[in-house]
Formats: sequence, structure tokens, C-alpha cells
Amino acid sequence: MRTGIKLMAMAVCFVGLGLVFCGNSIAEGKVGYINLQRLVNESKMGKEAKANIQKMRKQREAFINNKLEEVNNLRRLLNDAADQMSPREKRDKLFALRRAQKEYQRLINDAKEDLLREDRELVATILNKANDVLKKVAKKRKYTIILKDPNAIGYLDPSVDITDEVIKELNKR
Repeated sequence: MRTGIKLMAMAVCFVGLGLVFCGNSIAEGKVGYINLQRLVNESKMGKEAKANIQKMRKQREAFINNKLEEVNNLRRLLNDAADQMSPREKRDKLFALRRAQKEYQRLINDAKEDLLREDRELVATILNKANDVLKKVAKKRKYTIILKDPNAIGYLDPSVDITDEVIKELNKR
């Protein structure tokens, strides 16, 4: 029974930091990494998508600013003319102000959520399209492992950064 356990343990492999360890043998592998933020920010596809998100952001900001102007106008009206208003009119204006403030806050929150969602979708789309390019570059340069988060590792030599090459290939498409 002990022999079976020992044989099974020898078949377990460990892969990490460019080394593949199986039992008593070590085989060297080549590790590279890609900087995903640079891929999104510097690729042609990423720049176009970021420009679209910026356009959407400006449209949302204009709409939100209109709502803010409505809130400010109601607030000014109440501050300036509250003494001349009947109690019912004053109550109605206060109600309108609270409703406008809630709408304004809701618009801000919705805009933030929408922009975060768009940004996540942008990154996912670019990574999906870049995946084939990444595999092609990795095979061409004979990498066995490509890390997508170099910050998770204490140090990686800049010479194994394939981001520029992946961006260049991705921009050809």
C-alpha cells in the first residue's frame, strides 16, 4: 500500500516561475508577462473604445448637470421667496426639491455603474480579441507561461514583457 502512495506522489508536478518540477526532475520553461492595462490603453482598439466611453461620459455629465441646475434653481427659489409663499406652495416646492435631489443622486449613481460596466466590458472584449494574438506571440517566442498580472509576482525582468509585441500584432487586425 505504501508503494502506491509513493508512486502517486512522484507523478505530481509543480509549475511556477518558469520551472516545471515533476518528481525528481526539473525542466526549465520560459515565462513572459503582459501588462493588461497597457494593452487596453495603448492598443488601437482600446483607444477607440476609451474614446467611445469618454463620449458617453460627456453625454451623461451634460444630462446630470441639467438636473443639478434644476436642483439649484429650486433651492434658490426657496431661499429667495420662501417668505412670500403660502405654506402649501412652500411644502410643494420643498417636495419638488427633495425629488429633484433624489433624481440627481440616482443619475450620478447610475452613470457611475454604467461607466464601470462599460469599462469592464471593454477590457473583456479587448482581452478576448487579444487572446489569439497573445497565444501566437507566446508560441513564436517559445514561452511556456504568460502571466497576466506581473504585480502578483515580486519581480519580473522587463525583457520578458511581451506587451509591445502583442499591441503591435493586435493593431494589425
